[in-house]
Amino acid sequence: MATATKARRQPSAAAAPATEKKAVVPAKPAAPMPARKASTKTSVKAEAEPQPKPTAPAPKARPKAPKSKAKAKAPAIPTYGSDGLIRGPLISDTLQAFQSWNLEDSKRANLDRLRQSNSIGAPTQAWLKKVCSALSSRFDPAGRDRPLVLAARTTTGQRHWKPLLLWHLSIRDQLLGDGLCWSAQLYSDGADLLQSAQVLTWLESTGDQDHPEVAAWSEATRKRVAGGLLKAGVDLGLLQGRVKRRFTAYYLADEPLLYVLLQALASNRTTAAALADPRWLWFRLPEAELEHRLLLLHQAKVISYYRAGSVVDLKLPASSAEALVQEVWS
Repeated sequence: MATATKARRQPSAAAAPATEKKAVVPAKPAAPMPARKASTKTSVKAEAEPQPKPTAPAPKARPKAPKSKAKAKAPAIPTYGSDGLIRGPLISDTLQAFQSWNLEDSKRANLDRLRQSNSIGAPTQAWLKKVCSALSSRFDPAGRDRPLVLAARTTTGQRHWKPLLLWHLSIRDQLLGDGLCWSAQLYSDGADLLQSAQVLTWLESTGDQDHPEVAAWSEATRKRVAGGLLKAGVDLGLLQGRVKRRFTAYYLADEPLLYVLLQALASNRTTAAALADPRWLWFRLPEAELEHRLLLLHQAKVISYYRAGSVVDLKLPASSAEALVQEVWS
């Protein structure tokens, strides 16, 4: 009986664990399944397909302003206007201002000192303000006009101040330079007088060529500028008279001639081009007469000048206009 009982219990004992296993397996909590990795084909396909990019409406919504810039660039008017010619060359005021000019200081510092000291002896504060404004707009004492400032401190520069100032003013104001060339052509053609109506006619004709700012001026402004051109010619010694302006027999002395020659050499590639520079007409010196003057200076052993066609051998007493003022002039 014991053996039989033992034999009968063995299957039930063996079946118990099987039943427990079946009951335990579904009782386990279902672990979260990890996200499936995309297959290689899916990744390649995802990379190949362009992903939609988020739109950026902010930059597109910003207003563009190219039209306003185009409007600002439309008027091609030079930086200079009519004030300079109407005001005149201010010969003595410029000389006195540059005699006390400190090249170590800035232009602003020198002008502030001039306003406070009134070293030029301006009769009124309004005139002093106009002179300072003209000096500020016309000259660059630390650069292009440095030789002129140095010349104002020398006896030679003071004696020949007008032609030196004429060169620097005409370099800055193209309308003045063109007017001097035009009047020199009239003089070479045999003209004796220069009237306001002639200047006004020439001035109005330039509005369609090199000076569009003239066309924008009123009739009254053009008349004042024409009068300013005539007054500048009288002040600089090219004309004489108050009512009827007559041409003078203008003569450029040797000292300012060498000064202008060095300036022309600095702004031209070759010596021949410097001698043919049309700006010599500001002093009524055509190329043939200029060459004659150079031959006279060569004979006086002031310079060395040889010319064979377009080949020119020229040796001057200084290498630049600034060196001429500092090393040769007293």
